[in-house]
Amino acid sequence: MNYRYSRLFAMFALAFCLAIAGAIASSSASAGPQKKDKDAKESKKDKKAKKSSSAPTAAGTPTMWEDRGNIASLDLVYGIGSSDGMPKPPFQFDKEDVTGTNPKIKIIDANGIKWNIKFDEEVHAEVASSRIVWACGYMVEESYFMSSGKVAGVSGLGRAKKFVGSDGSFTNGMFEKRPDDVARRAINWDWDNNPFKGTKELSGLAILNTLLNNWDAKTTNNNVLGMFDDGGKVIDWYLVADWGGSFGKMGGFTSHTKWDLADYNKQAFLDGVSGGQVKLHYSGKMGSSLKSVPVEHARWFSGILGQLTDTQIRDAFKTAGASSAEVEGFSRRIRQKINDLKSAVGM
Repeated sequence: MNYRYSRLFAMFALAFCLAIAGAIASSSASAGPQKKDKDAKESKKDKKAKKSSSAPTAAGTPTMWEDRGNIASLDLVYGIGSSDGMPKPPFQFDKEDVTGTNPKIKIIDANGIKWNIKFDEEVHAEVASSRIVWACGYMVEESYFMSSGKVAGVSGLGRAKKFVGSDGSFTNGMFEKRPDDVARRAINWDWDNNPFKGTKELSGLAILNTLLNNWDAKTTNNNVLGMFDDGGKVIDWYLVADWGGSFGKMGGFTSHTKWDLADYNKQAFLDGVSGGQVKLHYSGKMGSSLKSVPVEHARWFSGILGQLTDTQIRDAFKTAGASSAEVEGFSRRIRQKINDLKSAVGM
């Protein structure tokens, strides 16, 4: 009897162990793909985190201007960019950008670079202004004018539908780069309250607004971009991020224009010098504290503007898609304004 019960117990124990082993093996087999999927997701998350971390997270040194060196030698066809840095087709649609007042879409080019394409009346002024502003030592966002192109996968457009065909084709677009290594600080700095108040660098930027007739210099068009410099130091660049309201007539809500050569030619630049101040003929959204600048600030900036050559100024307008008449007309008026400033400060 004892032997019989011992055999039965042994057989039961063996069956139980085999059942447990089978369950464990089945569980491991089903968990394997799940674990791989989880590991893959975590790996993708890590890669995404590493990619986004290429932009600085810590606050940097506030900066508004830097010396460009020999200004007359700068290439204003590309400005802050380069021929290699231009957007490379084919372009893939990402989504529509509904911020701001002008129609825009977000795309990714053949090199995986993210861009915003802006349409409508501001594209020429934005590109031309960026070349001149950058040459004078101020930060701008990298941008290029493209007369025509096509974006794959476009769908669900709202206000941009007027400028992008059903097949993704477009004309007269301004590409503005959105690099992953630049931190967009979401800070709209104020003309009357910023780290550069009372400096010659801020005065120079005010002169540029008046030189280019940028009436739309509102606070929401002023941004701060965080970048690493060549030595790894974090720099927080204070810049005017939208120059699209330039090269027309400055004025109030119903009287201003954009990219209008006749209006640009007719408007004054300076209102004289008195009390050690150069009075700027500015009418727009820049703020009241910068309608005049100290003579010594204007003299410093006149020395910078005066280094621009006629060829460089023409290049800034050519690369912005201006017509031949616009290239010559805008360039001529820019030179006149530079000479007016030099004369006002005794240069």
